[in-house]
Amino acid sequence: MNHRTSFVLVSILSSALLYSQIGGTNAYIATDLVNSARVSALGGKFISVWDSDIDLGYANPALLDSTDTGLLAMNYGSLFSDVGNATVSYAYHRTGVGTFAASLNYLSYGEFTERDEFNTELGTFSAADYLLNLGYGRTIDSLFRVGANFKFIHSQLEQYNSSAIAVDLAGTYRSKNEDFTVGLVFRNVGVPLNSYREDNTESLPLGIDLGLTKRLSKSPLRLTLTFSDLQQWDLSYTDPADIGQVDPLTGEEIPIEEADIAEKILLHVNGSMEFLLGENFHLRLGYDFRRRNELALNDRPGGAGLSWGLGLKIAKMRLSYGRVIFNQAGATNHIGLHLRWADFRKTS
Repeated sequence: MNHRTSFVLVSILSSALLYSQIGGTNAYIATDLVNSARVSALGGKFISVWDSDIDLGYANPALLDSTDTGLLAMNYGSLFSDVGNATVSYAYHRTGVGTFAASLNYLSYGEFTERDEFNTELGTFSAADYLLNLGYGRTIDSLFRVGANFKFIHSQLEQYNSSAIAVDLAGTYRSKNEDFTVGLVFRNVGVPLNSYREDNTESLPLGIDLGLTKRLSKSPLRLTLTFSDLQQWDLSYTDPADIGQVDPLTGEEIPIEEADIAEKILLHVNGSMEFLLGENFHLRLGYDFRRRNELALNDRPGGAGLSWGLGLKIAKMRLSYGRVIFNQAGATNHIGLHLRWADFRKTS
């Protein structure tokens, strides 16, 4: 049985989700996919808001604190075609020790038809990534917190399997009046345990992210700027297959336009805002310049890079919805549910 065709098909699908990784050179994309409806609505990068949201601890474990204890979070993202991303998280706080969180993430690529090089149908196969995340956050004092995530990642693409372990290291600062927060995360520091093939070694998407959040005085508006992948200055991508063009009048070669300094800076930037219209209703808006730069169609950019959503508190539950626009080809939808287990216990 020839499995080469099936492996290529999965590789193509994976590359469609790899835009957030530099040049598509890394594996284990589940480590960088957004696992929260709220975060998806806010542009996909959100590491500097300290407000009792267990999902934020997935990206910045220093945001985990005692107010997260007993929280159960469930999120699902409907991506493209049959691809879906589901996450379940739970947190527990122990006085004097810190806050612990556990998350299980499942990324399904759907089902594929397996064919050989002669296009003969051989059957079907599936592909998926699994990620177990164990997080820990601890308060240093009223202004500073630190945290860490330990990740075990397993990827299965038909008969090919690969695993890795990684850690995130994070710190958070919040001003005395609690209207300004800074988050810093070193993510995916790790090593592969085994590879899809013996002659190849996958790499993890190592990154350094910095987030700044400001709550405007006497206003419901909270603004956030996140600078991602600071470990690499130039995130611009040049297609190696692009051989340039020739001027039809002069016959001279038209040079390929390179990114200027302003564009290189913006490729690191993600901006978002939250309208906190009371405790029970929040509106969210995000913009990812890099997503727009890499995925927008030249002649019809549309809303590529934009995202939006809302948060509702209904009874003892918090619901979130996020929609992410990639380009004219489509958008993804994300839903989330938060509840505190103790709130549903029957009182004697």
